[in-house]
Amino acid sequence: MIKRIFTLVISVLLSAGLWAQTAFEQIAADPLKAGGIYNMYPESGFSKPVDPPKGYKPFYISHYGRHGARFNSSNSGYKKILAIFSKAHDDGALTEKGEDFYRRYAAQFPYCENRGGDLTEKGAQQHRGIARRMFRNYPEVFRGAAFIDARSTVVPRCVLSMDAFCDELKILNPALEIDRSASSSDMGFLNPHSIYNPDVRETDEGYNNKSAYWQPSYKKMLRENTDPDVFFARLFKDPNYVRKFGSATDFEVTLYYLACSNQCLDYEESYWDLFTFDEKCLLWEADSYRFFCSKGPDDIQGGRQWAFCKTFAENVIDRAEEDIASGKVSARLRFGHDITIMSFMTLMNIDGWSTPAPSPHDAKDLWQDYNVPMAANLQFVFYRNSSGDILVRMMNNEKDFLLPIPSRTAPYYSWDDFRSYFRARIALAEKIISTTEAPPKKK
Repeated sequence: MIKRIFTLVISVLLSAGLWAQTAFEQIAADPLKAGGIYNMYPESGFSKPVDPPKGYKPFYISHYGRHGARFNSSNSGYKKILAIFSKAHDDGALTEKGEDFYRRYAAQFPYCENRGGDLTEKGAQQHRGIARRMFRNYPEVFRGAAFIDARSTVVPRCVLSMDAFCDELKILNPALEIDRSASSSDMGFLNPHSIYNPDVRETDEGYNNKSAYWQPSYKKMLRENTDPDVFFARLFKDPNYVRKFGSATDFEVTLYYLACSNQCLDYEESYWDLFTFDEKCLLWEADSYRFFCSKGPDDIQGGRQWAFCKTFAENVIDRAEEDIASGKVSARLRFGHDITIMSFMTLMNIDGWSTPAPSPHDAKDLWQDYNVPMAANLQFVFYRNSSGDILVRMMNNEKDFLLPIPSRTAPYYSWDDFRSYFRARIALAEKIISTTEAPPKKK
């Protein structure tokens, strides 16, 4: 048993990056990680789950999944890039490299036009794969006419991700009874940072909020990490050309997001050649930092930004208590967004997700947004023995995570201890929300 736990601890520490490379070294080893939240879910490397203690069998699963791979979230970004480069082409303002990019992008644009945020086929396949592995690993949960409750945010890419997941389960067992729902009434726990959560104020909402309290720190890092003149000199004969259309830094970020998101498409084209390795790393650092501030352990707002996720944590515990008591529901599947997973991991005080950074530039090696890839997911699998004793394990992206809960059977935890830990963290979140103030509106 001691050897088994030691081996697991080593593997979990390595997967959490605690004994691993720096963030920039990880990007050097896997360049697509520079895509941050557009990083793709792994296609292989999944191993059979660690066997539970003798006599315990899985009987219930509680799940949360981020939507699968999608187009760039911004239709305006797609259009702005085409407009500026088309005008520069007509003006003869592009370098040879700029003309090469323009030809490639103009050919791709019709494929992307007005599809900002849409789920791609790659994204649907990600969820089908996760469903297949869940079914394979826990067949006891999906036997016969087992009842599955599936819920999604009202965002189309999330709904379609739910459909792909559930359709795959139905293929594997047509007898399953699956109830699907996408309703604003569930948004308070599926997206705790939305206005549907009664604790959220207008100035709390959204990591893109232009008046957010963390924006000045993010903008400062972005200025430190970019040199638009150097970047655009490779694409435009006069790097000042782009300033006619607005902020050169913002436009560099727009091109960065284009490069990030293209790995998610079923259209084979890459724009990473626009950036040097250092530029990719530094742009990623700034982008990851805004999530570290807005959904992670940055201490500027006293934890308010992650405390909102208590609504999701409550839903996991409350529904599990009900479902275990009734025996009617075999699995609860939830489909939503990366920000819920980020803030939940911080709320749960999981190593690697809850450590404040001594300075903004230290954050990159403590907390990386590429660890919440497209189709990222949380799985809570419940096991029971013949005496009715229940154990729970938690997985992030189908890998075990050790929780700060004493257990001789980790990564399996007593349901009573697991529930008590959740309740304690929820109580802390409630205290934070009640004693901190929403950032004031900027006039």
